[in-house]
Amino acid sequence: MRKKTLVMFLIFIVLVSLFIPTNASAYSRLGYVMTKASAKNFKVYINGSARGYRNIIINGAKSWNPSPYLNTVTMGNDVKPNFTVSSSNTNKGSVLAVCNTTYYKSNKLIVKNEITLYKGFRSLSNNHKIETVAHEFGHGFGLGHVKTRNAIMLDKGFINKTKPQKDDFNGIKALYK
Repeated sequence: MRKKTLVMFLIFIVLVSLFIPTNASAYSRLGYVMTKASAKNFKVYINGSARGYRNIIINGAKSWNPSPYLNTVTMGNDVKPNFTVSSSNTNKGSVLAVCNTTYYKSNKLIVKNEITLYKGFRSLSNNHKIETVAHEFGHGFGLGHVKTRNAIMLDKGFINKTKPQKDDFNGIKALYK
């Protein structure tokens, strides 16, 4: 009887531990990353449709620069930008923006990120616009959504910060160190 009780207790502990959130995995990986050289020197092109948000996009991109592993190098019409940002008149409801990433390998890994800002983005405050853009850049670097409320990669809603937080930078460190 004691053995059965002990086994049931251990099973209970294992099951409970699976549902208790921890900060040990405050970020998730999307399965791809840019090369370290590209991340250290990432380039951004702002499409004509998004030029009205230029300062917001630049602030969102540069918000990742405090990480020693990332750095915005150029803005403008570069031949091979790592990120292209455009704006769309499409209404996607609660979806304000997306980052679509394509990657392919010829002689080296190349990652291209297309960030699209949808119609709902326009009605946000400037700080929420910057937070949204920074969040989408995080996806482009390979970070997934998180449930923790202290990370810019939060899956839903806003944390009311315009810069990535400690958990976001820990995710970048894990991917690019």
